[in-house]
Amino acid sequence: MAIHLKYFERSNGDILLPPSDDTPCPSDCIAREANTLTEVDALQRRLQQATYARCQRELQRDEEAFAAAREDVRSRLTSRIASSATSEYEREFLRSYIQLREEKRDKYRARFTCDTAYLELRENDKPRNVEELLKESL
Repeated sequence: MAIHLKYFERSNGDILLPPSDDTPCPSDCIAREANTLTEVDALQRRLQQATYARCQRELQRDEEAFAAAREDVRSRLTSRIASSATSEYEREFLRSYIQLREEKRDKYRARFTCDTAYLELRENDKPRNVEELLKESL
Protein backbone atom coordinates (compact mmCIF):
# COMPACT_ATOMS: atom_id res chain seq x y z
CA MET A 1 0.00 0.00 0.00
CA ALA A 2 1.50 3.31 -1.08
CA ILE A 3 1.52 6.35 1.17
CA HIS A 4 0.23 9.61 -0.26
CA LEU A 5 -0.02 12.11 2.59
CA LYS A 6 -0.77 15.51 1.12
CA TYR A 7 -0.06 18.69 3.04
CA PHE A 8 0.49 22.37 2.40
CA GLU A 9 3.52 24.37 3.50
CA ARG A 10 3.70 28.13 3.87
CA SER A 11 6.88 30.07 3.11
CA ASN A 12 7.44 30.61 6.87
CA GLY A 13 7.45 26.83 7.44
CA ASP A 14 3.91 26.44 8.80
CA ILE A 15 2.31 23.15 7.79
CA LEU A 16 -1.39 22.71 7.05
CA LEU A 17 -3.05 19.30 6.78
CA PRO A 18 -6.03 19.44 4.41
CA PRO A 19 -9.29 17.75 5.45
CA SER A 20 -9.34 15.74 2.21
CA ASP A 21 -7.04 15.02 -0.72
CA ASP A 22 -9.15 17.07 -3.12
CA THR A 23 -8.87 20.24 -1.01
CA PRO A 24 -7.36 22.99 -3.18
CA CYS A 25 -4.01 24.41 -2.13
CA PRO A 26 -4.29 27.91 -0.61
CA SER A 27 -2.61 30.65 -2.63
CA ASP A 28 0.02 31.34 0.05
CA CYS A 29 1.09 27.69 0.28
CA ILE A 30 3.03 25.09 -1.65
CA ALA A 31 1.42 21.66 -2.13
CA ARG A 32 3.63 18.85 -0.83
CA GLU A 33 3.32 15.11 -0.37
CA ALA A 34 4.93 12.55 1.96
CA ASN A 35 5.29 9.20 0.19
CA THR A 36 7.43 7.13 2.57
CA LEU A 37 7.33 6.33 6.28
CA THR A 38 10.54 8.30 6.71
CA GLU A 39 8.93 11.37 5.15
CA VAL A 40 5.79 10.90 7.27
CA ASP A 41 7.91 10.59 10.44
CA ALA A 42 9.83 13.75 9.50
CA LEU A 43 6.56 15.59 8.90
CA GLN A 44 5.23 14.34 12.24
CA ARG A 45 8.35 15.60 14.05
CA ARG A 46 7.93 19.02 12.45
CA LEU A 47 4.27 19.14 13.47
CA GLN A 48 5.18 18.09 17.02
CA GLN A 49 7.88 20.74 17.28
CA ALA A 50 5.49 23.41 16.00
CA THR A 51 2.78 22.32 18.45
CA TYR A 52 5.22 22.25 21.37
CA ALA A 53 6.57 25.70 20.48
CA ARG A 54 3.03 27.09 20.17
CA CYS A 55 2.05 25.62 23.55
CA GLN A 56 5.16 27.10 25.17
CA ARG A 57 4.36 30.53 23.71
CA GLU A 58 0.77 30.28 24.99
CA LEU A 59 1.96 29.29 28.46
CA GLN A 60 4.45 32.16 28.56
CA ARG A 61 1.83 34.66 27.37
CA ASP A 62 -0.67 33.44 29.96
CA GLU A 63 1.94 33.61 32.73
CA GLU A 64 2.87 37.17 31.77
CA ALA A 65 -0.76 38.30 31.40
CA PHE A 66 -1.85 37.03 34.79
CA ALA A 67 1.32 37.60 36.82
CA ALA A 68 0.49 41.20 37.71
CA ALA A 69 -3.10 40.37 38.68
CA ARG A 70 -1.93 37.40 40.79
CA GLU A 71 0.64 39.53 42.57
CA ASP A 72 -1.96 42.25 43.24
CA VAL A 73 -4.35 39.73 44.84
CA ARG A 74 -1.51 38.19 46.84
CA SER A 75 -0.41 41.64 48.06
CA ARG A 76 -3.93 42.57 49.16
CA LEU A 77 -4.36 39.26 50.97
CA THR A 78 -0.99 39.61 52.69
CA SER A 79 -1.96 43.12 53.84
CA ARG A 80 -5.22 41.75 55.17
CA ILE A 81 -3.40 39.01 57.08
CA ALA A 82 -1.09 41.62 58.64
CA SER A 83 -4.00 43.84 59.67
CA SER A 84 -4.86 43.95 63.38
CA ALA A 85 -8.56 44.03 62.43
CA THR A 86 -8.34 40.49 61.00
CA SER A 87 -9.29 37.63 63.29
CA GLU A 88 -7.01 34.61 63.73
CA TYR A 89 -9.58 32.42 61.97
CA GLU A 90 -9.60 34.77 58.98
CA ARG A 91 -5.78 34.87 58.89
CA GLU A 92 -5.58 31.09 58.83
CA PHE A 93 -8.21 30.97 56.07
CA LEU A 94 -6.32 33.52 53.95
CA ARG A 95 -2.99 31.69 54.41
CA SER A 96 -4.64 28.44 53.33
CA TYR A 97 -6.21 30.18 50.35
CA ILE A 98 -2.84 31.57 49.20
CA GLN A 99 -1.25 28.14 49.58
CA LEU A 100 -4.08 26.48 47.63
CA ARG A 101 -3.67 28.96 44.78
CA GLU A 102 0.02 28.11 44.51
CA GLU A 103 -0.67 24.37 44.56
CA LYS A 104 -3.30 24.72 41.84
CA ARG A 105 -0.94 26.73 39.65
CA ASP A 106 1.68 23.99 40.03
CA LYS A 107 -0.97 21.37 39.22
CA TYR A 108 -2.03 23.18 36.05
CA ARG A 109 1.59 23.66 35.00
CA ALA A 110 2.17 19.91 35.48
CA ARG A 111 -0.95 19.16 33.44
CA PHE A 112 0.37 21.33 30.63
CA THR A 113 3.63 19.38 30.69
CA CYS A 114 1.72 16.09 30.67
CA ASP A 115 -0.43 17.18 27.73
CA THR A 116 2.62 18.07 25.67
CA ALA A 117 4.19 14.70 26.56
CA TYR A 118 1.47 12.97 24.53
CA LEU A 119 3.20 14.35 21.45
CA GLU A 120 5.96 11.81 22.05
CA LEU A 121 3.73 8.71 22.15
CA ARG A 122 4.46 7.46 18.65
CA GLU A 123 8.21 7.54 19.21
CA ASN A 124 7.86 5.68 22.52
CA ASP A 125 5.70 3.02 20.90
CA LYS A 126 8.48 1.77 18.62
CA PRO A 127 10.23 -1.53 19.46
CA ARG A 128 13.38 -0.90 21.48
CA ASN A 129 15.17 -4.20 20.85
CA VAL A 130 15.07 -7.40 18.81
CA GLU A 131 12.92 -9.26 21.38
CA GLU A 132 10.20 -6.63 21.19
CA LEU A 133 10.45 -6.57 17.42
CA LEU A 134 10.06 -10.37 17.16
CA LYS A 135 7.61 -10.49 20.11
CA GLU A 136 9.44 -13.45 21.63
CA SER A 137 12.30 -14.02 24.03
CA LEU A 138 15.70 -14.88 22.57
